[in-house]
Amino acid sequence: MSFRQLRKELRELREHLGATLRRQLGAPLPERRARLLHSCRSFDPASLLATPVNQARIIILDTETTGLQPYAGDALVEIAMLEYRGLECTGQELCSLIHPGRHIPSASTVIHGLKDMDVVDAPSLERILDDILEFLDGALLVGHHVGFDLRFLNRAALRHVHCRLPNPALNTMTLFQAWSGRRGVFGLDEVARACGVPVHERHSARADAVVCGEIFRRLTTELTGADATIADLLALAPPDPEYGPDYSRPLQPPDITPPSSEPRE
Repeated sequence: MSFRQLRKELRELREHLGATLRRQLGAPLPERRARLLHSCRSFDPASLLATPVNQARIIILDTETTGLQPYAGDALVEIAMLEYRGLECTGQELCSLIHPGRHIPSASTVIHGLKDMDVVDAPSLERILDDILEFLDGALLVGHHVGFDLRFLNRAALRHVHCRLPNPALNTMTLFQAWSGRRGVFGLDEVARACGVPVHERHSARADAVVCGEIFRRLTTELTGADATIADLLALAPPDPEYGPDYSRPLQPPDITPPSSEPRE
């Protein structure tokens, strides 16, 4: 393990231990967050995993950030979550700019186009976290390199609700690997081209989520039969070379295994 990787693991462990101490010794959570904590800790993925894909509630997730290191001070600047019922978008969504509480570096602005002035009136992640967690509750989470997005959300959830997200999650890149037989790390644009999915307005969270949702729909249609369950779908995805297997297969119960590695594109 490299020194950089060790330092990241130690930062994540510190967050985990801090959440445990706050849960045991800190002031009681507000009522809404106490309900979210109970929902998170009591979540049993068995029912979701046994649900046919065409009946399951699925959330397509994408974020934009100030950088790649949530445990070293980087933060979200935008989030998009689109609800699917099976392979059809329901039209329900939660999308928002987010004030990161820090300067947005020019290197990040080059990628997503967002500057400090664009988020000056946006809510903080803490302010909208309850809405985010309620929207995600009980769903399969799908994203391109979704482990990256979940590291930011899990850090916030640990700090403010004292738990990680328990949802099973699927990386569309590993789904693409299963479909194409190719190995390596593939960005959203490359996968979209291979799948014949048109790309518009890249690097806004909502536009990327729309592209990711269409990739998910097409690949799942190709790879699964009419009676496939969420467990069957997750079993198709090979281990992710960037993030390890945890974001391609059902996650272990919350607060046990910290999220894996880093960059996404």
